[in-house]
Amino acid sequence: MSETPKRRMRRSRDEWQQLIEEQAHSGQSQSAFCAARGVSVASLQNWKRRLGPKSAPAPWIELGTLARQEPTGWDIELDLGHGVCLRLRRC
Repeated sequence: MSETPKRRMRRSRDEWQQLIEEQAHSGQSQSAFCAARGVSVASLQNWKRRLGPKSAPAPWIELGTLARQEPTGWDIELDLGHGVCLRLRRC
């Protein structure tokens, strides 16, 4: 005797949000909640990630302006190991 395959139920974002809130307030584990509602745990977790709290953008920080200085020279020294040292200098 063959069973007829279960049809997938398409849920909207609002319906998933409702299910997530119900599970959070139910006191049940995700597995128990999903088994009782006929929802896969993977789908519930996927939607929790999708609909979870978005991180707020970092607040704007005013850094001010830097005083313009005349270009100066630079020195770079790279120790390449085995007694080899590369020195670059701009005056």
